[in-house]
Amino acid sequence: MQTQADPGQLVGLGLVISFFLVFIAIAVLAMRKARRRRAAELRESSAEELESRADAARLAERQGAEAAPAAADTEVEAERDEGAEHERATVDEPERVSPEPAEAMRPVEPAAPGDAALERGLARTSSSLRERLGQIFGRHPKIDPAVLDELEEALLTADVGVSMTTRLIAAVKGDLEAKRLRSGDEVQKALREHMLSALADGAKAPDPFAASGTKPRVILFVGVNGVGKTTTIGKVAALAAQRGQKVVLAAGDTFRAAATEQLAIWAERTDSHIVRGEAGADPASVVFKAIEHAQKTSADLVLCDTAGRLHTKTQLMDEIKKVKRSAAKARAGAPDEVWLVVDATTGQNALVQAREFHQVLGLTGVILTKLDGTAKGGVVVAIADALKVPVRFVGVGESAEDLRPFAAPAFVNALFA
Repeated sequence: MQTQADPGQLVGLGLVISFFLVFIAIAVLAMRKARRRRAAELRESSAEELESRADAARLAERQGAEAAPAAADTEVEAERDEGAEHERATVDEPERVSPEPAEAMRPVEPAAPGDAALERGLARTSSSLRERLGQIFGRHPKIDPAVLDELEEALLTADVGVSMTTRLIAAVKGDLEAKRLRSGDEVQKALREHMLSALADGAKAPDPFAASGTKPRVILFVGVNGVGKTTTIGKVAALAAQRGQKVVLAAGDTFRAAATEQLAIWAERTDSHIVRGEAGADPASVVFKAIEHAQKTSADLVLCDTAGRLHTKTQLMDEIKKVKRSAAKARAGAPDEVWLVVDATTGQNALVQAREFHQVLGLTGVILTKLDGTAKGGVVVAIADALKVPVRFVGVGESAEDLRPFAAPAFVNALFA
């Protein structure tokens, strides 16, 4: 005999199901709210990290003030003493020694889409980003606006920067609303295309080694201590030598004997001349003398090293401005380029440095070293986007050929490899 369900039982079952559905809905909303809060915290922490690192640098400068060089000479004093200082700078023309192919003179082709060396150098960054994207799309097989919060967090973690991340997420959101994206692969492809488009303007720059214009072309290298500036200058000299250019190296880091010795080794490897001064000599005088020597010997290029300086140290930043003025006195319009060398492993602090140096000197290019040692290589994108200053080279290893000419398509492809 068939029995009928008790209406009371049905009502109770309905209440249980309703309660369960409400609980699931509340849990989903809580998860989405947590992701949004996490993304907001990341944005705030990025800004706080920039400020705290700058404060730490200023504190370190105050503590080391007694050991810092004396304040830069005034313009009048610089002009009065310049003649005597220039006489103390010496020129070394080492015996021509064939550079070691494996170290300095192996041909370096401009980075192109599919650049294996660049992909190896960005392996840590791309692996971390790829893993996070895989997790996101694994949790969201159906692409909807909820995925945007997690994408934002992934880009911020890779140090792509708040400004660039915001623009990328807005662009992807527009694609989603227009129903142009249906899978995780399509979302990643869209991210690639939007990032490349954003980098296009800031990455464009004329060939720094072009033969046109007044000779010699003068490039001033600046940066804080420990970023690999002197080594980078040597690698740039190797690249110029491969193109048949005659190079003069100005050993303007006169406060660190090891820098001069290191530059002398690169001068020998690259068949370049080196101009150096006595220990503690005025760096401006060394740069002046190097440009004069390059003019007399019909050199194509002068690469000027300078002492490392914290971007928060006013007197040292004033001194580098004096070096720039001295270059202009040696050859009208010099320097042609001012390149900042930054360590990519410092993440967003590299962007702080770039802003400060750009404000003081007017940068024409940035070189990022040690990309192979960080999972936050997206800082290259952040700098190019924020300053609209071209990234000239990226360092992805120790060898000379690992200083790769920057190309936005190759970089973006390697980032998402």
